[in-house]
Amino acid sequence: MVSTDLSRARKRESDTVAFRTKPSSFMRGLMMGTKYLEHTGKMTIDNVSTGARCVVDYRESGYWGVPNQVYGAVYSPTGEIETNLEGKWDEGFARKLSPNHLQVLWRATPWPKNVLDFYGFTFWGITLNEVTEDLEGKLPPTDSRYRPDVRALEEGNLERAEAEKERVEELQRERRRQAKDREPRWFRREGDEWVYAGGYWEQRAKGWKTVESLW
Repeated sequence: MVSTDLSRARKRESDTVAFRTKPSSFMRGLMMGTKYLEHTGKMTIDNVSTGARCVVDYRESGYWGVPNQVYGAVYSPTGEIETNLEGKWDEGFARKLSPNHLQVLWRATPWPKNVLDFYGFTFWGITLNEVTEDLEGKLPPTDSRYRPDVRALEEGNLERAEAEKERVEELQRERRRQAKDREPRWFRREGDEWVYAGGYWEQRAKGWKTVESLW
């Protein structure tokens, strides 16, 4: 029996998570046979707000093993197992409520019919560079969705994409020559992490009047 409840699977907005360890990724069959991607090892996700953590184990399939299997457990701040997880990283992931009852947390979306025309992107990947009506006029001129070379590449105009890429890179080189290279404006680095430095929403309310384009 399988049930789906994505709303309960979402983390609270007040929580902050950090990836402490990540699995290794390997491209198999490069010399002979069928090429495929495999992830192996453990990934540990810490909830730095509550002290809880999740450990996910990406299993190596082996010669006779089932490929892409993933198992995990969610631990309370005191180290007790609160729930177990299982699934496949390329198909779906579920919370194990009982031996015969799973709560689906994530399920892979089928590939688009024209996936080969969009560089093998998923539905989600295809929309990443889209500027929807609700975002028009609200994005800063430095937003990567405004990069002309990327836009031309998406439209299949390779000649214009190459020319725009050269133009953008020359702008970067010129800023370096003049010691005017740009620094992150709304985020700052603290150790190994980037944290919000403030000012983004205030600039948005002003219409990005003091923000120069990078493109």
